[in-house]
Amino acid sequence: MYGHYPFYGGVTIADDKVFATTNEHTPNDPLWRGSKLFAINATTGEQIWNISSWMPGPIAASGFVLGINNYDGELYNFGKGPSQTTVDAPMTATQLGQSIVIRGSVTDISPGTEQNELAKRFPNGVPAVSDASMTEWMEYLYMQQAKPMDATGVPIAISVVDANGNYREIGSVTSDADGFYSLNWTPDIEGKYTVYASFTGSESYWPSHAVTAFTVDPAAPTPVPTEQPQQSIADAYFLPAIAGLFVLIIIVLVLVVLLILKKRP
Repeated sequence: MYGHYPFYGGVTIADDKVFATTNEHTPNDPLWRGSKLFAINATTGEQIWNISSWMPGPIAASGFVLGINNYDGELYNFGKGPSQTTVDAPMTATQLGQSIVIRGSVTDISPGTEQNELAKRFPNGVPAVSDASMTEWMEYLYMQQAKPMDATGVPIAISVVDANGNYREIGSVTSDADGFYSLNWTPDIEGKYTVYASFTGSESYWPSHAVTAFTVDPAAPTPVPTEQPQQSIADAYFLPAIAGLFVLIIIVLVLVVLLILKKRP
């Protein structure tokens, strides 16, 4: 309504960041739309993130920013949250040379996700998303905004300790907007493998990891082909010819019998 969104009411400074909100001293009711809370790099002036809210005078303590959003009357607490990683591998042994699928999920287990409304919307857990998707995703989760269709997940490193005791990374994947990830891999030796799925954390989530195991049995022995006995010339030519002649004689005899029977008075 002013042609721009004014900062008003001072700023909060913490952790090398400036937290500023758009506001005014005599707002009408209903409040005008478009107000935001901004997090700005105090050194470079670069915007780090913003989120829709009418939140005058947020306070900062212990790595969190706390404020009341006058749009909905809710108290919001902004900060890095805990994550949870799961991983599954085949429960039955696979044979050497066959590929397997390692799969799992990475979810957000911040206290806010335990609210009844969110627990019902996400019975399998709230997916963890990338920092780039965070603003729209948080607005979707907590502020009744539309679900972002381009949200991306987080990177997960998959490693194994093989039967020889060697630790190695076998691949990296990115979870999707449902928090799900999977990796297709072909084990290269026999024996037991211990699998580690590790999310190293981000600006939004603390790290987490999970462990599982699977077993690789020896490859099935290759069947030795049986050599078929070679047919003799008699088998290949004479015997089929004799059989054909025998059938022909039978047919002629049947025809002769039929003719004799036909001629009888």
